[in-house]
Amino acid sequence: MMHRHDLADLIPGFQDFGPIPPKTDPFGGTYLGGTTVMTRLWTTHLIKTSTEDMIVTPHLLSLGCNEPHVTRFLLSVTHPGEVFVDIGANIGYYSILGGWRVWPDGQVWSFEPQPDLYAMLSDNMMVNGFSAMARRHRVALSDRPGTAEMRIFEGYLAASTLRSPSADFIAHTEQETGRKSSTLTVPLVRLDDIMRDVPAIDVMKIDAEGYEPAIIRGAEAILARSTRARIIMEFVPPIMGRAEALDLLALLRRLGFSIYVLEADSSVISFDTDAELADRNFSELLLLGRGL
Repeated sequence: MMHRHDLADLIPGFQDFGPIPPKTDPFGGTYLGGTTVMTRLWTTHLIKTSTEDMIVTPHLLSLGCNEPHVTRFLLSVTHPGEVFVDIGANIGYYSILGGWRVWPDGQVWSFEPQPDLYAMLSDNMMVNGFSAMARRHRVALSDRPGTAEMRIFEGYLAASTLRSPSADFIAHTEQETGRKSSTLTVPLVRLDDIMRDVPAIDVMKIDAEGYEPAIIRGAEAILARSTRARIIMEFVPPIMGRAEALDLLALLRRLGFSIYVLEADSSVISFDTDAELADRNFSELLLLGRGL
């Protein structure tokens, strides 16, 4: 059975940032040459992005915003001085917003393994004055150190994945996008290793195209001590498989998190059983630490 919730009842002191307004100059931007354009977010922060991207760039150019419901939630729960973690940072949209909210003495930890995206992420943090607080890492997070092959979908880089998609899925995606995919060897690290000296995470966003279970398994120690964490994480059971999806939910609960779903209209729901949640094709999970 589904239940509806008010975030003010779940997070002490919660103050809703409110709906995200569109930027004042839709499709305004400056062409920088090659496949690069610089535009402004609705906040007026600058952001450099690729003209070939068909997932994030159209929204940044037209609205100055991506995923308004996720943006609204993260802005509502992130405060000055906190530790903000962006996993699957892409070009740094959420890292920029995290830097804005934790300013002046917070930290932004950003993880992005794709070289071109990482370069734009770094430029975007620098041009907005957030370099001093930015801890940028060109790695993929996992449950083991080493390397892995990432499947790259050109023009749809945000859909690139460390999972091993089937040949049928690859062929279908290449046909739908009109572009060939490729593979890239990327370094793997555990979040527990790279953040071992950080007392706790306050806010975290995870978008890893089905690789979330490995990321969480490699972050058990820091998540267990992040008792007041507010986390937003994509959850796609058809990619993970039902058994792995259920195992992930069970692990999150053992780590002390309450599990909710943030809907596209910014409403919050929950289910009586994890099986009900695993039956959904897609959810934006809202994970709240046991200390809240």
